[in-house]
Amino acid sequence: MKKMKKYSRFLLGVLFLTLLGGCGSEREQAVKKNSTETAETTETAETLGTASDFKENMEQIDFYVQEGRFGELDTIELASQGKLISCFGNNAGSVYTVFYLPAAPDQDYAAGNPERGWDDEQAAKYDNPEVENAPANPYFSPAGWQYKLRADEALVLFTELPPECKYYSFINYIMFTAEKENKDYSKEKGYFRVGNEVSGYYHPVFGSIGSSVNSENVKSTDDSVYGTNAVIVVSANQNVTDSVIEQLEEAGFSEDVINIMTIPEQTYRMGLEQGKDTFTFLGRISQPVDQKAYEDYITGLSENSTVYRVTPKTEIASAPYGNEKLIPRGTGEHEAAVLCDVEKHLDEIRNSLIAQYADVYDYEEFTSDIAVPEGLTAYTKDTNAQGDNRDTAYLMTQDFTLKSDEDFIVVYGVNHTATGKASYSNAVLYARPMLNGVCSVYDSMFTGTADDYLEEGCADADSYYVYKMARTELDENTKIIEYSTGNEKGKYYGVDNGNPLLMAFRAYVDETGVGASYYEIVYDRAIVFHKK
Repeated sequence: MKKMKKYSRFLLGVLFLTLLGGCGSEREQAVKKNSTETAETTETAETLGTASDFKENMEQIDFYVQEGRFGELDTIELASQGKLISCFGNNAGSVYTVFYLPAAPDQDYAAGNPERGWDDEQAAKYDNPEVENAPANPYFSPAGWQYKLRADEALVLFTELPPECKYYSFINYIMFTAEKENKDYSKEKGYFRVGNEVSGYYHPVFGSIGSSVNSENVKSTDDSVYGTNAVIVVSANQNVTDSVIEQLEEAGFSEDVINIMTIPEQTYRMGLEQGKDTFTFLGRISQPVDQKAYEDYITGLSENSTVYRVTPKTEIASAPYGNEKLIPRGTGEHEAAVLCDVEKHLDEIRNSLIAQYADVYDYEEFTSDIAVPEGLTAYTKDTNAQGDNRDTAYLMTQDFTLKSDEDFIVVYGVNHTATGKASYSNAVLYARPMLNGVCSVYDSMFTGTADDYLEEGCADADSYYVYKMARTELDENTKIIEYSTGNEKGKYYGVDNGNPLLMAFRAYVDETGVGASYYEIVYDRAIVFHKK
């Protein structure tokens, strides 16, 4: 029987913890630019070192360095394959990227379920036979995208940034937290259980930690934030962060490309023991300008990135960060103040729709409300934030169903992008219980869609939108709702009649650099028409 490892404090100065991020084999490589040779190449070379040099540096100062993988998390595809038990309200039309990490040194790996196609978690590269291992993470497919972290570990990602797009970001999350004894979670929204008696039983929080690194604030090579390169360091220990930065610079990386993302150790339950929290790292990409460039980027992401989990062989004393002071939502000006007669115009749209269809259809009207709490609020409430992001406002309706193929949905409201309350906005149809995003419409599709429902010559017509979601094309402003049964792409790419549905709305990044205030936007609306 192994003895439980007791990490002694290292008193000889500041130790270094780092995880280098990326996908693909370890190799002598700089994080590469996806561009041809130009006069800028020399400048870029001065800001970038090599991942392998950084790895060597860390190993020389007695750190374990394990390589993981940075790649896509296709929630709909994985759910359709039975490898993901919730889609967590994926933003249909956007892509997600995550770390897939090995277990920590001297931690058991989480075993999968071959009958369900669930792979084992990647075992730790370092396992001292004289030390009793920490228990495995609670298993959650796909293996490795959620993990426990010691407070003196760090993750470091070396990656090429996405090609030009409307928005991208990276953010850390508290993923699962241990269930509280004698608490009934059955009525909690988004609740499910993972784990077992050995790992302990957990439930999802999926709450954001701090701010994102995004296309508005990322530090990267050259002047562009698209297609260039960056280093992201995730750390809960200030001394570890300092050491990581020092070793990155020793390896040839300029501070101009290093982005620091902190986890407040005293807020979250860090460590490898049973009952400690698990974490995840999530990237988002929305609306690429060049679809081919985007597809090439995703295909090559694992190969063109490197991610390491770096763990000191001897425990480093706590040097915690506080909770980040966040950018407040809001500009002090309500969206309705930007527009003239906003309620009058919304009533015109509503009345026009009802007049057009009420003779043949019954209808239900839905307003929207705040969909999810922000991360730290969800954590302290012990509830599921469904992967929130402070870069956006989230609104959603109550549930409804489509009873026949002739039923359809109309979403309408203020175009938040046109009013300056968002850099992009959209509406997504979701199916329960998986919260799989079935179809979506984006503000880039909204121009002119409200014209037929407003009085002729309305000066603010493009500040509104009207869009339909239906089984068949009703007009040029219709998004088709696919079926689940018989869907060749997979069952969660669509939804069948009778399944509970809801509409959700997002408004990403206003002039403050985060999502709009919930108290400064006009909430989106929906009408569901049922054939009589």
